[in-house]
Amino acid sequence: MLPARPQLPTQPCPACGREVDPLRAGRVLWLEDGVRFLCGEDCRARFLRGEREFEAPANRPAEQPRVERPSIPDLVREATVVRNEDETGNLDGTQTRRHDPVIAAGLAVVALALLLLTPSPELGWLAAFLVVLCGALNARIRLTTLRGTRSLRLVAPLGLTLAAAAGVSAPDPEAQRWSLVGAAVAAIVVSIRNWVHSSLSSSLRAAAQELRETLPLKARVPTHDPSAYEEVPAASLRQGDLVIVLEDELAPADGVVEEGSGLGLRYPKAAHTRPYNEGDFILAGTRMLEGAATIRVRRTGHDRGIVRAIELGRRRQQDRAVASRLRFAVTRWSWLVLAPAAIAVFVWAGPAAAATLLLGLPVLALVASLDVPLDAGALASGRRGMFFGNSRALRDAGRTATTAILLRGALTAGEPIVQQAHPLGSMELDRVLALAAAVEKAAEDHPVARAIQKYAEEHGHAAAAVRKERVHAGLGVTAVTSHGVPVVVGRRQLLLDEGISVATADSDATHIESEGLTPIFIAIDGRLEALVAILDPIHVGARDAVQRIADLPCDVVILSGDDRRTVERIAAQLGAPRVKAPLLPHERVTEVRALRETGGITATIGRGGEDDAVLAAANVPISLRLVGSALEDRGAVVASQDVRDAAGALWIARAVRRATWRSIGSCAVTAALVVLGVTFGWMTPVVAALCGLATEAWTLRAGSRLLRRVDLRVPMQQ
Repeated sequence: MLPARPQLPTQPCPACGREVDPLRAGRVLWLEDGVRFLCGEDCRARFLRGEREFEAPANRPAEQPRVERPSIPDLVREATVVRNEDETGNLDGTQTRRHDPVIAAGLAVVALALLLLTPSPELGWLAAFLVVLCGALNARIRLTTLRGTRSLRLVAPLGLTLAAAAGVSAPDPEAQRWSLVGAAVAAIVVSIRNWVHSSLSSSLRAAAQELRETLPLKARVPTHDPSAYEEVPAASLRQGDLVIVLEDELAPADGVVEEGSGLGLRYPKAAHTRPYNEGDFILAGTRMLEGAATIRVRRTGHDRGIVRAIELGRRRQQDRAVASRLRFAVTRWSWLVLAPAAIAVFVWAGPAAAATLLLGLPVLALVASLDVPLDAGALASGRRGMFFGNSRALRDAGRTATTAILLRGALTAGEPIVQQAHPLGSMELDRVLALAAAVEKAAEDHPVARAIQKYAEEHGHAAAAVRKERVHAGLGVTAVTSHGVPVVVGRRQLLLDEGISVATADSDATHIESEGLTPIFIAIDGRLEALVAILDPIHVGARDAVQRIADLPCDVVILSGDDRRTVERIAAQLGAPRVKAPLLPHERVTEVRALRETGGITATIGRGGEDDAVLAAANVPISLRLVGSALEDRGAVVASQDVRDAAGALWIARAVRRATWRSIGSCAVTAALVVLGVTFGWMTPVVAALCGLATEAWTLRAGSRLLRRVDLRVPMQQ
């Protein structure tokens, strides 16, 4: 016996009144106040016209208050356990010495007051002692703006000691008094140095603090329980750890998105966003605006990109740049010159001349001239998403004489499209393109292959089956159909290598190249069947980038694997006279090495990952894509993927170089004046101290001047 058919209580049809089983209604209308079950199409039409004589009152269910369900990020936050760890450092050393500059200046002022108000010989000795004590306090004051200058901080205090000694050894009381007055004034000038260092470096400290504030102090990590998470200090993360970044949170470390996706900033201080998917690299301090992601940590602590920008000058590495070698010599071996020189002057002209020499020589200013522009350039670059791997990369970028730019992906969008498709043989174009798309699957990572596949899909060409695909780097792809027919898709050279004539398409290919397009030949069974024109749009800022690099001045060379006429047409639009094309991948590497040998320091601009081999051959590799590779540690990476920012990075590096040598020149002028003054006896310790202070102020000011210049010439993208 068959089971009974399911039934529901019948309801009257709103239009005709006939009883209708809801499970077997001819028509159903879904309205805001409920569902209507009708007999058929005629009743539906009558109901819509307003004939609703038999409509029963709608039994609207009582509106229930809407329950706000927590979102997934809220659930993750609720399931996070906070682990508190003591991160406070020992600040006793700095707390006990913060009053030293005030005490030192006070001692010098007291010494000066004693000498001016009470001209007693006994008080002269007391004033000399206060000057020496002031020098001792200045020697222990740490100058936070300069690094590795502990021994150099003794130069000026030793000069104060000699000046005090010259005062007390004067032949008559009046000369003794005024010599000590000069020593006291010099002590005040030396004490003011700390205020000068603090005030003139405030812009650099503010820029560093602005970047440091983008780094979160805590990180959310998964636990052994899949439904629980733990919040730990970001400093405790290690390479390979997993961290969870939710909506409106900051990434605590550089890493690769392993799971999830979202929309976030391109880099910590960016104004534009980009989607983050699995496999994308994300910088520490980047805000996730939408979505959530699990990140595999690649760089932590001081190796993070933002921290590198802040501490670029403090990181120790082997650097053969002239400025870096000069700094090493000044900080390590300057006393080998200063000590014999001071002793010789002391013996020859007395303690006053030796004091003048030590107070006037701008040793600390020379160190500042090598450090401050470097720090300012690194901070300005980091704010704009340009990160130099180390100080050598920044200094070498400032000396760049030749810049090689890879055409595809740097000057063009890197996502080409099929502009035209011309049939040349007897086979139908649809069949030819279907075979070409199937063959290009073997090289689907190449943008041209993706363009042909996308074109075939958009035009509804049926997929074809091929086998024995073989990729010829820089030339194209060959394969065999299921019936054993050979298929060749690629450049002219590949077809010639396969023994296929392209004479019938020469005129069409020349016309395509003259328009700045790339011709791709398709041959089947040894005969040319179609010609495809590929368009890779020029980047919106490519011409500005090329002109900025050329104005540095710097030679610009465009490298490409496309046909020469195509590249020359694009180069003419960009204003670049030098072109190297067509080049296979290994030929591009050879060309960059040749440029290094003949053109001096060479920078190469390309996309990280696919262009790594070419970038590695340059002195300064500049990657337009963050991949977290070791290549970024010895070059620069542009997180915005904009070639204009790559040109901006070179401009900033050149500005750092100019500011550095300008400051070194001012130090050399001051040193020459001090030496001449000591030699001919027309410079006193007070004048020497003022010259040294003025030179230090000029060199320290170079940082804020450079930041303003960068803001004017390389504005941040809005």
